[in-house]
Amino acid sequence: MKALVLAAGQGSRLSRWTPALPKPFAPVANRPVLAWVLDHLDTAGVEGIGVVVPSGSLALYEKAFGTRTMAGTPVTWLAEYTALGTGGSLRDQSAFFAGAPAVVVPADIVSGVDLEALIGHHARVGAAVTVAAVPRDGEMWEGDVLIPDPDMLGRAAAYAFKPHPRAGTRMGSTGAWVVDPAVFPYISEGFCDFSSEVLPRLTGLGLTLGLFAAGEGVYLRDIGTPAKLLTGNQEAVRGFTPAAPLPLSGPAPRVGDGARVGAHVVIGPGARVGPGASIVGPSVIGANAELGAGAVVTASVLLPGARVPAGARIDSDVVGTGEQALEALLAYAPFGGTE
Repeated sequence: MKALVLAAGQGSRLSRWTPALPKPFAPVANRPVLAWVLDHLDTAGVEGIGVVVPSGSLALYEKAFGTRTMAGTPVTWLAEYTALGTGGSLRDQSAFFAGAPAVVVPADIVSGVDLEALIGHHARVGAAVTVAAVPRDGEMWEGDVLIPDPDMLGRAAAYAFKPHPRAGTRMGSTGAWVVDPAVFPYISEGFCDFSSEVLPRLTGLGLTLGLFAAGEGVYLRDIGTPAKLLTGNQEAVRGFTPAAPLPLSGPAPRVGDGARVGAHVVIGPGARVGPGASIVGPSVIGANAELGAGAVVTASVLLPGARVPAGARIDSDVVGTGEQALEALLAYAPFGGTE
């Protein structure tokens, strides 16, 4: 089975840094989130990975990630020439599916879902689409939900796109799907969102919607907003992610005299920490970032290439520009493998 990563979105919720820093490049513990996604797909045993990106960015992505994952799985960069939404992207890449199901994941979620088990569940249920889901409190969960079919184990009776919270425990979508090409005729032409326009209609069309229970304790972190990007970095350096962060190769950081570095702190290659500066975890100092003398960083993220002046105090924030971050990250590319 192949896998498809949807990475052509605009990243509007991260507009502090996009479009200069495309959302899939947003770093978690110094590695672009897309690198975490590709590492995760390697655990699924897929034979190849396609990544849908804006057509003008193909060369950028290939330079940054290469044409193989760290484990050697082939990666194909697939162009999207106009914004199509998640549904439109699937339909547009029908040739990549080659008539067979594929695992589909977003490019902005660090996930611990067992993708190999998801694939097996899809095959057993015989669904048109299978959604990996986790138990969610209906009063708190603001994402998409599935109602389990009481008569058919492993299937959903309905899919609801971001319904108003209400009492009761339901299953929340993790964003990971297995999609069969049988659904392509039901995806409208032009821009189409798969979650809001296609999935809620599947059961009414007589197509089977599979529900894979991924487990209550599965790690999921969407980094699509500044607050979530901060939290995702903090969780990574505290060891909450499914896998430990892979360090970037490069020159060791320089830490000045009298600087204090606390627990749960990651400092990227080429970074400079000025004399007397203080870093309180959980914090990430990005590759090639610079922290001035006497500055204090607490529970924050300095993006790659960021500059913090002497004596400044940063608390619970993400600092740096998209231009700085992309330039610094590319200095340590590729994040995957090459032919």
